[in-house]
Amino acid sequence: MAHSPDKKIKLRAAYIGGLPLEAAADKVGVPLPTARTWYRADKTSGDDWDKFQRASMIVSGGGIEAAMGRIIAAALLRCEALLETPPDDIEASIKAMSTIGDTVAKLNAASGKWMPEADKLAIETAAVKRFTDLYVKHHPADALHMVAVLELFARNG
Repeated sequence: MAHSPDKKIKLRAAYIGGLPLEAAADKVGVPLPTARTWYRADKTSGDDWDKFQRASMIVSGGGIEAAMGRIIAAALLRCEALLETPPDDIEASIKAMSTIGDTVAKLNAASGKWMPEADKLAIETAAVKRFTDLYVKHHPADALHMVAVLELFARNG
């Protein structure tokens, strides 16, 4: 049975929107084997639906900042799991932690480009902390007053 090009477009959109291929095929009214054929044919020709689906999830899931945060959090959780599990092969554990650490370092280095707002906030936070430390060092009697001013600043930006 021949399907209209519109069906393929709707199937692709449903899949990229986050549905598994089976559910997307069901939603559009296309047999699963046909959906798989279209999926594979497009992938072979360079239209990788999976890449578009991941990009769509990044955008809908809070943008690149949220995606980078999830990636870094997953890497840190993996490091914690490696630290908590008695290693059967210490060399393999060290290599895995080294790889994760390298990945986190590279993500951190790239975060200024990918997450300019987070980078800006980190710089601002560091500046406020340094100023507060300097102020309290030179005016220790006013430390509580400085805390009150910082709380006011945090609430009102």
